[in-house]
Amino acid sequence: MGQMTTAIAIEDVHREVKILKALSRHNNLFEDTNNVYVVMELCEGGELLDRILSRGGRYMEEDAKKIIVQILNVIAFCHLQGVVHRDLKPENFLFVTRDEDSPMKVIDFGLSDFIRPGNSRKSLILHFSFFGRMDKP
Repeated sequence: MGQMTTAIAIEDVHREVKILKALSRHNNLFEDTNNVYVVMELCEGGELLDRILSRGGRYMEEDAKKIIVQILNVIAFCHLQGVVHRDLKPENFLFVTRDEDSPMKVIDFGLSDFIRPGNSRKSLILHFSFFGRMDKP
């Protein structure tokens, strides 16, 4: 890895750490002269994508609503804190437990950034993928 790549990677890690601190008052971030250590909550319920696939890509409307509401709440919270995630996808949502009604946590803030004053919304790029279909009861 060249010096420029290393400098960019270090800058990316520092930005991600700042974002985690801003969003969660994260107390488990440690740094020494060579490393940054991020201790995260253990989420034992797996990825949202795995749950979608385990159901054959089918969710009842009420179950899908619970998932979508959690996702929208996370997005709203991040935006209110001045953060855009920029990599929201089913693989980046983890269930805390294996329970069907488990809360989810969003992960991977590596592409995220703070919203800068003066940036127009036109400069934000949205990419949305939808897996499966929603069945009515």
